[in-house]
Amino acid sequence: MSPNGRFVGGYAASVAPDDSWQYSPVITDLETGEVYEFGPYPEAIHFLTQTMCISDHGVLFIKDGYNGGTVAFDTEGNITEPRSPEGYKGKPTIEATSSDGKYWVGYANDDILSEGGLTRPLLWTDGIPAELPFPDKNFRNEDFRVGIMARGISANGEIIYGTSWENDDCGMLYWKNNGTTVEEPRWVGDDIRRLTPVIVEDWMGEYEYNLVDGCICTAETTKVSPSGKWIATTYRKEEVGSDGFIAYVQRPAFYNTETETTTVVEDYGEATGMHVTDDGIAFIGIGTMFITEGKVYDLNTGTDLGNMADWVAENYGIIIPGGVIE
Repeated sequence: MSPNGRFVGGYAASVAPDDSWQYSPVITDLETGEVYEFGPYPEAIHFLTQTMCISDHGVLFIKDGYNGGTVAFDTEGNITEPRSPEGYKGKPTIEATSSDGKYWVGYANDDILSEGGLTRPLLWTDGIPAELPFPDKNFRNEDFRVGIMARGISANGEIIYGTSWENDDCGMLYWKNNGTTVEEPRWVGDDIRRLTPVIVEDWMGEYEYNLVDGCICTAETTKVSPSGKWIATTYRKEEVGSDGFIAYVQRPAFYNTETETTTVVEDYGEATGMHVTDDGIAFIGIGTMFITEGKVYDLNTGTDLGNMADWVAENYGIIIPGGVIE
């Protein structure tokens, strides 16, 4: 769904006469009720596997899981394949778009054929790709081995966030975009981030390791509020358990990009920060995996506003079958 809720997009799959798959992008204008359907396109041309995002002008981005990259479709039937920066050998994945479609964010591999290649976070401005500034060290203050993916962008295009992807890291970072330049990245929750060097012993033997108490995120694309004031995240604390393995404690957290401070919510135990509004209404998933229950929390007053499903039904008349907003 587009940031202002006007357009929704997806695709339909069908079987071609030769028993191969074919795909038809579908864009619906909820304001007029008009439905735009194009194709079907053979899987050899566009093997559509995952709807990524859609702008308020109805430009729909769908991932091609076989041929690689992301394909964009608009309401006039035009097809665009976003490109990576010059010199890249990997096709890009578009993860999110600003409301007006001026900015897209995502990632690509800078050189998929070389041993030293990294995944790089990218920003497209009016369709022109550029690398986002890259930190010197990864989430654990070590050299990068895999890289960073840009995951989401605020509706106004001013705040971009992403994740480092070094196996179990998932460290969350963000960039400020003023329209002409992008600031150097900062780790979300850097006001409470702590590194602790330790010696770990497991089946691999004994080795040095940096524990990190910090904010994490995986592949979610809707963690930032429309103006970019707030970022929803999860604050994870690490310690070495008695068995020698790393133990985790996770709490929902919300980072204010204006004050550069983090609010950690302790009321619900093991939980995840899922979404947040500009005025500080936070949506929290109970648990860390397979979340089926949610809470609504006022960051301004530190008060519980009730179960997510009940709160949404009461305020908007919408029934959430799964109990939480995905």
